[in-house]
Amino acid sequence: MENLISLVNKIQRACTALGDYGEATALPTLWDSLPAIAVVGGQSSGKSSVLESIVGKDFLPRGSGIVTRRPLVLQLHKGEEGSKEYAEFLHLPRKRFTDFAAVRKEIQDETDRETGKTKQISSVPIHLSIYSPYVVNLTLIDLPGLTKVAVEGQPDSIVQDIENMVRSYIEKPNCIILAISPANQDLATSDAIKISREVDPTGERTFGVLTKIDLMDKGTDAVEMLEGRAFRLKYPWIGVVNRSQADINKNVDMIAARRREREYFSSTPEYKHLAHRMGSEYLAKVLSKHLEAVIKSKIPGIQSLISKTIAELEAELSRLGKPIAADDGGKLYAIMEICRSFDQIFKEHLDGVRPGGDRIYNVFDNQLPAALKRLQFDKQLSMENIKKLITEADGYQPHLIAPEQGYRRLIESSLITIKGPAEAAVDAVHSLLKDLVHKSISETLDLKQYPSLRAEVGNAAIDSLEKMRDESKKATLQLVDMECGYLTVDFFRKLPQDIDKGGNPTHSIFDRYNDSYLRRIGSNVLSYVGMVCATLRHLIPKSIVHCQVREAKRSLLDHFFTELGKIEARTNLFSIVIFYILLGFHFVLYPKRLSSLLNEDPAVMERRSALRKRLELYRSAQAEIDSVAWSKHLLLVLLGFELSLKFPMNCIVTLYFINASGDFYYIRDNPNHRKSVAASLVQGVYVLEKDRQERREGTDALASPWWVFFNFQLLHKLVDDVDSSIFGAIYEFKPPSTYCNDTLHRSPSYVIAFRGTITKADSVSRDIELDMHFVRNGLHQTSRYEIAIQAVRNMIATVGDSGIWLAGHSLGSAVSLLCGKTMAKSGNFIESFLFNPPYVSAPIERIKDKKVKHGLRIAGSVITAGLTLAVKAKQKKSLSSDPFAAFSAWVPCLFVNPSDHICSEYIGYFEHRKKMEEIGAGSIERLATQNSLGCLLMGAFGKESEPLHLIPSASVTVNLTPSRDFKEAHGIHQWWKPHLHLQSKLYKY
Repeated sequence: MENLISLVNKIQRACTALGDYGEATALPTLWDSLPAIAVVGGQSSGKSSVLESIVGKDFLPRGSGIVTRRPLVLQLHKGEEGSKEYAEFLHLPRKRFTDFAAVRKEIQDETDRETGKTKQISSVPIHLSIYSPYVVNLTLIDLPGLTKVAVEGQPDSIVQDIENMVRSYIEKPNCIILAISPANQDLATSDAIKISREVDPTGERTFGVLTKIDLMDKGTDAVEMLEGRAFRLKYPWIGVVNRSQADINKNVDMIAARRREREYFSSTPEYKHLAHRMGSEYLAKVLSKHLEAVIKSKIPGIQSLISKTIAELEAELSRLGKPIAADDGGKLYAIMEICRSFDQIFKEHLDGVRPGGDRIYNVFDNQLPAALKRLQFDKQLSMENIKKLITEADGYQPHLIAPEQGYRRLIESSLITIKGPAEAAVDAVHSLLKDLVHKSISETLDLKQYPSLRAEVGNAAIDSLEKMRDESKKATLQLVDMECGYLTVDFFRKLPQDIDKGGNPTHSIFDRYNDSYLRRIGSNVLSYVGMVCATLRHLIPKSIVHCQVREAKRSLLDHFFTELGKIEARTNLFSIVIFYILLGFHFVLYPKRLSSLLNEDPAVMERRSALRKRLELYRSAQAEIDSVAWSKHLLLVLLGFELSLKFPMNCIVTLYFINASGDFYYIRDNPNHRKSVAASLVQGVYVLEKDRQERREGTDALASPWWVFFNFQLLHKLVDDVDSSIFGAIYEFKPPSTYCNDTLHRSPSYVIAFRGTITKADSVSRDIELDMHFVRNGLHQTSRYEIAIQAVRNMIATVGDSGIWLAGHSLGSAVSLLCGKTMAKSGNFIESFLFNPPYVSAPIERIKDKKVKHGLRIAGSVITAGLTLAVKAKQKKSLSSDPFAAFSAWVPCLFVNPSDHICSEYIGYFEHRKKMEEIGAGSIERLATQNSLGCLLMGAFGKESEPLHLIPSASVTVNLTPSRDFKEAHGIHQWWKPHLHLQSKLYKY
């Protein structure tokens, strides 16, 4: 259990380094939850002598008055027999002190650095670690001695300040109190007992230590106190005999002092019966054992607290948003990303993903028709008005057959009134779009972070909407003007004439202005106006959607981007490339502009920084606790399996990480567990081939633990017909009958795994040959692939695709990928785990400069898309065909390492595809993402081949943990290592 004290030591050091030492702040504290032993006592009570006696070294400052003015976290680490003794300070990493007089001086100097050369106190602790074979694993916190009066140079509040500091440590329920009291003073006046009693009335957390027993007056002893009769605590009192001041002045050796202490208790009649539990050595052992027990009991609660606090800190950091980038390029990128998020939310409102777009439809379906119905055409078509307009239109010559000019004037005067509802509809949609802009701004979390950017984006969006409204109003009113300017002749030609109804065409002209005639004119005009209203009821929404809604979705922030970049961004391919290039110049020309847009409340920035530090602390603490849990678990595995030395150590590591809770033998529905199982089964294929090459058989074979541990059986080996090497294996899952179905959720029935290249003489030539086939997109023409795909087809015919996993590493990933793609095209989607899958491309992902990297990718996409168009045109193939459509629903799991140039391009492949969609160049990338330049060039010469490494969808997991070299970055073993920094993203085509 010694590692438990070391665990708390590490976490305490991390707490201090990251600013958490139990002070009352607005941040959660981990320090308070850590078990610790606080040493409490009055001035001159012998605290320093007790600590030095426990350590066995003379290392603490001494003097009159308050010597300890900062808490000293003293961490003792027991070393191996014969190892060197040394000390280390947290504030001086990697500097070892072997001279303990120098340790004393450094404590004094570090105290002065924090408090100045005054007699002030500070709550910021000093961390001192001492490594020695003569100590026990123990952590003690030495606190300033309690005092009753302030001395010269100290404020009057010093007495209360010290008491408050001491109280802040010992009142915490996880604190063990080591109360130091001199035996030659009345226990009732002991400062340590008095304050301990206040915070721990029952004595559950208090250990009492009596010092200066050898200095008691003759005829008196401390037996009653040591036996607990004078003042009872839960734990027995312990007496110590420290060096006298004369011993200190003479530099009496600690070993000699301890020997004299033992002799004193064993030879003094009053204490002889207590000698076995007296002395500083016994005190150290008791405290170490008790601290271990307390830590053990508190670990579950600490783990729970850490997990809960991590979630809370992450949630608050998410609410506060990302920190501002330091460089101008990063600032511009951040602005564009935020704008893209806002634009996406705005579109989602219009498209129905979020509420709001339905209100626009309500304008078209209810508001506009109702407004058209309310138009008062009766006024325009009253008898008086009809007669007046017709008479005026006739002039001095009455019309002969029909009053055409009168009809035109009546229709025009009626249709003009439609402009009112049309304008109202335009304004209503404009108002709703403005509301959606404001709503989208409020829902874009990152915009809340930057008030200036929020205002700029809001103003730019509203300005764009204003321009769109003006264009929409112009276009909509033009519709009405068009109806006024050109009447539908056929409508009037179909109207019945007077002569057709038996009328007399020779009637007096004045008889033609009778009420019946005028009513007929009014009725005809009203019918025509009604027809036009019905037409405009459909055309006006079309115009509004085209000019406002569709345009807002397409180019709401175009003007803002143009102003930001000081360029005109066009949609053609050349301008996209130029746009990115010019943005690079903009970084230099307009840094103040960028900074002003991303100005942020300093309080928010400070809070975020503090939260990130505190989150770092909790994550490091979680990792430390996990590492201790791993050590204990490994012991159980070793004992439970009675493993021989030849059992692969990597396998033990894997076995642990499949299920850290102790449920070893089943596959949990957890991405990390499933990843580790799949990687282990691939490793099993590697070891199978190595067993074959080294002729290890039966009990000497090392492969079986890689699958037996997870209750798999080796069903069949896949053997290459060229060199007889084992390149794959089919495993069958055989769980115990006691397992319930819930436990086996998402467990496979069979796993087909393929290994990568092995650089051994027996197989290397064949493996490299297959590697070259992959590079030339000819893997599908090899016998190894034929064997693999036949095995997959047979298993699917037996159990279906839902009960099968495919797994592979490196070359084996290429085989798995080809099998998965082939089966997906026929509608069988197999769950696949592809570790370090090879990607044939120039290593663009390794370029550090993001602008250069993005520029190269864009240029590559443009060239690939252009060449695709040319090749397709030459071969007279339809561009509408989409080779990805057939298997886009297949989502293999890809595991890649950015330091592995063989597979790292998958990171850029998917990320670049997403960015091209975001900047409106998705159609280009859809062509580029399905083709490679190599395959296109081969196709141009009649050697058509499909690029194996290009896939439509994937779940990509990136191992961001630094790798020492390429071998580590490409190895299968990395995928079961502890504490990986993994980042997973799902990319759907």
